[in-house]
Amino acid sequence: MMAESFIRKIQPDRDGLDFDGLREEGIRLVQETSGDIWTDYNLHDPGVTVLEALCYALTDLVYRTGFSAADYLASSDGSLDYKKLALYRPDEIFPCHPITDNDYRKLILSSVPNIDNVWVQRPTARPGELHGLCNIYVQLSEQVKNQDNKGVRKAYANLIEKTYAANRNLCEDLAGVEIVKRIPFSLRGTIEVDGKREPANILAEIYFECAQYLSPKVPIHSYAEMHKSGRSLEDLFTGVLTGHGYIDEAELHPWHGHFSIHDLIGRIARVDGVKNINRLVFVDADGVETDPINLGNEHSYLSVACLRFPPSDSEGEIRLYKSGKVYPVLQRDVEPEFYRLEYKQQALRQHKLWFDWVDALLPAATFRNTSEYYSLQNHFPNAYGLNSYGIPDSSPPERKAQAAQLKAYLLFFEQVLANFLQNVQEIPRLFSTDEQLRQSYFYQVLGDEAVPNIEAVYLEGVTRMDARLAGLLADIDNFGDRRNRVLDYLLGVYGEKFSQNSLRYFFPENMDPEQERIRNKLALLKNIVEISKSRAAAFDYRKPSSASQNTSGLQRKLKLLLGFAPDDTAPPPETSGGTGQVGEDLQIVEHILLRPGDQPAQEGHEVAEDFFSFRLSVIFPSASPRFASTEFHKLAEETVSLNCPAHIHPEVFWLDQEQWGRFNLLHQAWQTAKRTVGDQPAKTAETASLLIDFLLEIRVREN
Repeated sequence: MMAESFIRKIQPDRDGLDFDGLREEGIRLVQETSGDIWTDYNLHDPGVTVLEALCYALTDLVYRTGFSAADYLASSDGSLDYKKLALYRPDEIFPCHPITDNDYRKLILSSVPNIDNVWVQRPTARPGELHGLCNIYVQLSEQVKNQDNKGVRKAYANLIEKTYAANRNLCEDLAGVEIVKRIPFSLRGTIEVDGKREPANILAEIYFECAQYLSPKVPIHSYAEMHKSGRSLEDLFTGVLTGHGYIDEAELHPWHGHFSIHDLIGRIARVDGVKNINRLVFVDADGVETDPINLGNEHSYLSVACLRFPPSDSEGEIRLYKSGKVYPVLQRDVEPEFYRLEYKQQALRQHKLWFDWVDALLPAATFRNTSEYYSLQNHFPNAYGLNSYGIPDSSPPERKAQAAQLKAYLLFFEQVLANFLQNVQEIPRLFSTDEQLRQSYFYQVLGDEAVPNIEAVYLEGVTRMDARLAGLLADIDNFGDRRNRVLDYLLGVYGEKFSQNSLRYFFPENMDPEQERIRNKLALLKNIVEISKSRAAAFDYRKPSSASQNTSGLQRKLKLLLGFAPDDTAPPPETSGGTGQVGEDLQIVEHILLRPGDQPAQEGHEVAEDFFSFRLSVIFPSASPRFASTEFHKLAEETVSLNCPAHIHPEVFWLDQEQWGRFNLLHQAWQTAKRTVGDQPAKTAETASLLIDFLLEIRVREN
């Protein structure tokens, strides 16, 4: 295409916000208002001069509203305070708590060292049987010595259980961890090569392909490199965030126990230097040739095949040759190249990952100082006496008065223009988590540095003018409504909303409902990363739990939505009297954690199976003024229902002071026993049984 040899004419602004469009609209409005009794609207008319100056000033405002969004949010040094603006990096806001089986596989592969693969199996429970349990099967790498040792297996199982407990979801638990058994196989055969590569390197790559076929390791990639190759940030950071690199869903190999030499030959044939495969078979630990290998059906997770190397001082059982000549290759020459290939594949697992490369992808901002105002009076001809030259001292008083009068008249327009620019400048405050903000309209007082000689027009001085402007804006500033709508927008960015409008009816009389809603929305917005990430997360029963630490995502969100005070911590129960100090609190009990284990059921204690599957109890005290209201009960129960995961059935209970005290004692005793899992199973079963009895008792009372 040939380059254009002319400069294109600037086209009119399609929104009519260029000078010509604004002037035309201004003339139309003046004509509509005054008819034919004022002017012929030619350029010599002072009114047209005023209109044109105003239109020119408006084009400057239009220009200042065309910057990038980042520029309006920038600090004076050009930086963006993401935390204050409730904006979050992609590596913070996109990742979530592990949800799917593959999420758990990624998490364990990234968190636990020396693991080649891991599988999650959820037993298919029939109606009436227990749902929500899973089994985890772990394949340890060859670096782990003495894998058949009970101590080694128990240590790894405990590490997996600890990782799962810290990352489990509501109403789910771990049934058990199994360290799968490695069943070794070696290769035997003859392969023709082209002689262009070192035989030891070719054989190392053959062994590597075989090892990957029998027991594939999950590759880990660099997040930065994956992004450069075309992966979007949303794609890279969706799901669980792994600390050593990106794990692709497509490369999370499923367990399989059927292996065929035919499939392996297809892989080895692609090795550079391999010309022809004459013979190739698997050899088991007893030296018996076998093909195919069959370790069980698709759900037999207890064993995996792996490659067994010949002794280092032997030539192995694979013979490489060219034109009938055999290349003798010692295994000690093969191993360094084999381990180099393995290390290259798994190198990222050895390093802690940093996401500083994301910084370069964040929006760049330029501080525009939009509130800086340049008076339109500077654009009037000198004869008007409005600019910095002013009126000559020799002018008669009447002429000076006329200039001052026109200056005061124009101030009505200029104040609106200046206030508009100040409102643009204050966007970072309005769209922020600033708890001290008490206004949504902003202004600036125009002094002599902005408008020549304007301060002389202020009869009561600049300070009084400032107070008057503040009062005028305060009268029309419906701050509560406007601030709430801004916060609704910021929450909407993350797909959240605070729709508890009816909560206002339960605030104390001396509390401003709008301000309280703002406080609640700010609390939700400041915790949006954790709330979004952990919405289905449960607490870690291996660690102590409190009202503000180690709680489920649902519990934290319910407290925010129901207007609990920030970092609200309920006083501990009184152990001496058997009742607690009742305030505003809530507790969640997941029934699956109360299920009977290997211990025999308590005498006379039988519970239906559906009591444990995907059910939880939400417990509130009812003695506080707000919590005693029946209408508040309806609101809280609706909030629980709307925010609880759809597959979980919640039951809500309201306890009086005596019941709340009993519940706290039983709940804390069970938590203490549960934390010592494995040490005193009988005590755990006993405390769980007492807590179940209590829940069944209050269920009967509620009904």
